Amino acid sequence: MPPSLSRRSLFAGAAGALAAPGQGRAASDRLTISSDHGTIDFAIGDSRVFRTTGGFKKWQGTVRVDDADVGKSSVKVTIDTRSIEMLDPQQTAMLRGADFFDVEKFPQMVFTSTKVERTGETTLKVVGDLLLRGISHPMTLDVSVTDRNPDAPPGKRYAIFKAEGSMKRSEYGMTKYIDVVGDTVDITIRTDALR
Repeated sequence: MPPSLSRRSLFAGAAGALAAPGQGRAASDRLTISSDHGTIDFAIGDSRVFRTTGGFKKWQGTVRVDDADVGKSSVKVTIDTRSIEMLDPQQTAMLRGADFFDVEKFPQMVFTSTKVERTGETTLKVVGDLLLRGISHPMTLDVSVTDRNPDAPPGKRYAIFKAEGSMKRSEYGMTKYIDVVGDTVDITIRTDALR
């Protein structure tokens, strides 16, 4: 049971979702997101019969929101691959191994946005690069934002975002059991962003 990250899901969500319309104290805000205030979950399998779910328990990121020019917004997220967790301990151990995340050799994966664009009043598309197992591929995230409060004081919630997407694990060298389980990994991120 293999995971990876979404071609249109995760981390970039922050940058985009948080750059939704609104009046803020400044044209540009620096926000933080992390596993202390959110979740990154994944599901793999091309059918309900073989669908398996899990998540990453340790991650953190920085979001820069530019209300004056959404295209200047950005996000960078670092995930601790060793924090991957499945319901089945044997699956968890397998995904940490060399055939999948190879966490001893690659303890982190990093998403860095390259483009943020508004797609609606409260939605954005964030494009970036995901570095995983020493391999980098483009990833696109679809993001929605709720409860945005640009005037939030330091340390308080600025917004809530949800990001969704999917990716091909084979692009990152995780090809084991593809014929049985499938290649597509769906990712969902839900998190608060703090000023």
